[in-house]
Amino acid sequence: MIPLRFDTLSQQVAGLEAIDFYLARDLSRCLLEPSHKTLSGTEQALLFNMLLALHWFLRQGNTCLPVAELAGLSFGQDREKGIPGLQFPGKIELLAVLAQVAIQPEDTGPVVLDREALYLRRYWIFECEVAEDLRHRMQFLPLSEAQHKSITTLVKSSFPRAPVPEEIDWQRVAVANAVGRRLSIISGGPGTGKTFTVTRVLLALQALHEGQLRIEMAAPTGKAAQRLKESISQAKQQLQKQGVDSGLINSIPETAKTLHRLLGFRPRTVHPRLGVEHPLRCDLLLIDEVSMIDIAMLARVLRALPEQAILIMLGDADQLPSVEVGSVMADLTCRPHPGYSGVVAAQIEAITGQSVPVDESSRFGHLTLLTKTYRFGGEIGILASAVIQSDGKQSWALLHDHEWQQTQASLLEDSAQVTYIPDHRTDEWLKNACLEYYRPMLLAPSVDDAFLQLSQFRLLTPTRVGNQGVVALNDRVEQILLRSNMGIRPGQHYRGRPIMVTENHYGVRLFNGDIGLVWTNEEGHLVAYFEDSERETDKDLNQTPLRQVNLARLPAVETVYAMTIHKTQGSEFQHVAIVLPEVESAILSPELLYTGITRAKQHVSICTSEAVWKAALKKRAKRYSGLAQRL
Repeated sequence: MIPLRFDTLSQQVAGLEAIDFYLARDLSRCLLEPSHKTLSGTEQALLFNMLLALHWFLRQGNTCLPVAELAGLSFGQDREKGIPGLQFPGKIELLAVLAQVAIQPEDTGPVVLDREALYLRRYWIFECEVAEDLRHRMQFLPLSEAQHKSITTLVKSSFPRAPVPEEIDWQRVAVANAVGRRLSIISGGPGTGKTFTVTRVLLALQALHEGQLRIEMAAPTGKAAQRLKESISQAKQQLQKQGVDSGLINSIPETAKTLHRLLGFRPRTVHPRLGVEHPLRCDLLLIDEVSMIDIAMLARVLRALPEQAILIMLGDADQLPSVEVGSVMADLTCRPHPGYSGVVAAQIEAITGQSVPVDESSRFGHLTLLTKTYRFGGEIGILASAVIQSDGKQSWALLHDHEWQQTQASLLEDSAQVTYIPDHRTDEWLKNACLEYYRPMLLAPSVDDAFLQLSQFRLLTPTRVGNQGVVALNDRVEQILLRSNMGIRPGQHYRGRPIMVTENHYGVRLFNGDIGLVWTNEEGHLVAYFEDSERETDKDLNQTPLRQVNLARLPAVETVYAMTIHKTQGSEFQHVAIVLPEVESAILSPELLYTGITRAKQHVSICTSEAVWKAALKKRAKRYSGLAQRL
């Protein structure tokens, strides 16, 4: 029978939330009522338990729940706390129960069983729509002889350095591979030159279309959109210095929007203004930081994108997937790259002189992997590589060799790019970090200077709660700063308070994750300032344009001296400090640590213990999805 009380079941299943229980109960009743067969009490309970697990897995970011993963599973068991969990039988018995209810794709119920995986129907629809749209965009159309000649000349003139002999220049390959396609995916870690490369892709595509392509650029967050805009602007300036046709260069825009802004999301509705009936007015859409995009958002973007429009997607498949449901970038990529068809490989070689692997059965002709980093030499690169490869021994040896010494006058006194702080010395180190980075921000002469100082350093942590979580760290930072600055008012607005938006507000164009600063305006009143990614940067002053928002109009915000690693995706800082929990945690993984480490441009500090660090590298972040199979 279906359990009647959440509080009773929550004592048997660890990590259960009320929404899991009540949704599973309602779904069970919905599926059982029209059933032509009568399920026994045991079978009803098993159906309920599967739906309970389905929603729990959905909350962890999985698009679906393969039935095979439930078979024999002790779901929600916690032996340390004496919580027994739910014991599932074998796969055959599970499928036998599911066969008795109307959950096939052709049915109309709220649950779908497809390829022996359970879905909530809305996410099944999203996944099917995305797969169908991307498959249609994957075809390759070879260039004409005249186009060949034009692009070959352009590639030679737009890359400032000659290729290294006997080394594939994947940046050039990406440009040659993108022409003739309506879908291009470029994946690479920080410093591999994704925006450098994609600017040349845009240049080549505009050359093929006589500069007439209407281009839109977007990213999941305001900060990511701002970074995309700045990177594209820098790449265009470099092209100008190389003597590339200024008309083509000017045909590439320098404005980027958030995806919410691009689609026209409105207050109090989940449906954007743009979609199938009102598509985007563009011929090419460039999306950056695709690893941050969930399956529902991608489906909505594709609904609004005209069928003949070109789609270019940038991202890092090694980063954490979206906070929401799906693992889009991981599903769309394959490492190592299996190769290209003979026709595609021949075009790439003719344009670039680069010989790439050939595989006629490859389904990844639309993909280019950038593997050479131009930013991370030295220790940050070595640490990031060791972490994503789950190499606990090498990564810990590197950390241990760079333990922080209290005698240093500055946190960055030596030339090392990595610092290790033993977890028992975190408070001691944190005080020095606040005085070196955050106090100068509070004392900055202008809001522009304060933003510049804020971009120098950020505390990152995996969790919101606990002694080393976001809430506790922000409280500790304010208490440290309060000793030398009586203007600090914890929990209230004050001059220099860094804030992060935690809910969308379409009326003032602020979205979850946007970072701002509370500062005094020209009239001496406290207001909130945010970087404006939709206005062009002042190239003479090299300043990002800012906009004011009245404090009374702000949506929900929180102090952001420290933030979760998830929230930093799309951002970069000169110095990043990662503060890990004092005990092992299920949330830690190589992907999470890699994402945090690669937010640093010049220096990364790690506050942890050897046991926690090595345990984190033994876990891989895995999400269940059927998207890769459908493609």
